[in-house]
Amino acid sequence: MNKLKLAVLTGGSSIEREVSFRSAENILKNLDTQKYDIHTIELPKDKRDTAWVMQLIALAPDFVLSALHGGRGENGAVQGLLQCLNIPYAGSGILSCALCMNKQAAKDIMSKAHIPVIDGEFIPLDADINTFEQRLEQLEYPLIVKPNRGGSSIGIEVAEDFAALKKAVENIRTAYADDAVTEKYIDGKEVTCAVVQTEDGLRIMSVLDINKAKGIYDYDAKYLSRESAVSFTTLPEYMKKMIEDIAVKAFNILHCKGYGCVDMLVKDEQIYVIEINTLPGMTDHSLIPAAAAQTGMSLGEFLDILIKQRIKK
Repeated sequence: MNKLKLAVLTGGSSIEREVSFRSAENILKNLDTQKYDIHTIELPKDKRDTAWVMQLIALAPDFVLSALHGGRGENGAVQGLLQCLNIPYAGSGILSCALCMNKQAAKDIMSKAHIPVIDGEFIPLDADINTFEQRLEQLEYPLIVKPNRGGSSIGIEVAEDFAALKKAVENIRTAYADDAVTEKYIDGKEVTCAVVQTEDGLRIMSVLDINKAKGIYDYDAKYLSRESAVSFTTLPEYMKKMIEDIAVKAFNILHCKGYGCVDMLVKDEQIYVIEINTLPGMTDHSLIPAAAAQTGMSLGEFLDILIKQRIKK
């Protein structure tokens, strides 16, 4: 029996390049070499270097698994290329990747669909920050400040006052050339609902509590700290069911496919969607492998599901 030829994409030009390498390493470690002929294609740091595209065309894989995070790998650009080349791939398509990568756009759509999101203020890259002072005061400090198109919680800060907020926004503009999203800081329980599409439809893998070592679930907590951990949620069953229903609604309203993590915040029985990750991390410290493990599934078995579903189509 011929093996399925797989390409695993890694690297890229985004600030999440190192996370991508770690995700790819864990994917490669868990793929079944008896089933798959596996090839790795590294996207360079330099966006102008397109040699990887010719490598992909020459390889002509049967399927692509993307371990890319942020930038072109997650905003729909790479997905568009794969569709043009008629190469099936795991995960969401162009539209949903573009929407979910733009936090404010995703929030606006979810809000209009009556999916609860956290109150906040969008500050465009070229806007005068001072014109937002009064509206931000009405939200009440502290406020979360984060890049609009960022991922892996890179660049996220908690601002205790307007001076700190201005500094955080300026940092986002300087470091990431991005708009800023501000939100009320809610000291609640962070959870994630991992979902995967199977032959029987959209399946909830698990609702996980994110047990943080400190106040916010930032980059260090996600990928470096061993004090942060995830576990099956301890919330009451009716709350878990609400979280699952909201996750499915959010996943569908943003036209997501394949798999994803819907991150939420729970405070006083109120549930808020933070964001949807269409390409969640696959490192040994990431939520998708943890969700799979909590349900008795290996990461390899999870990847088999993703591949089987798209290849059948």
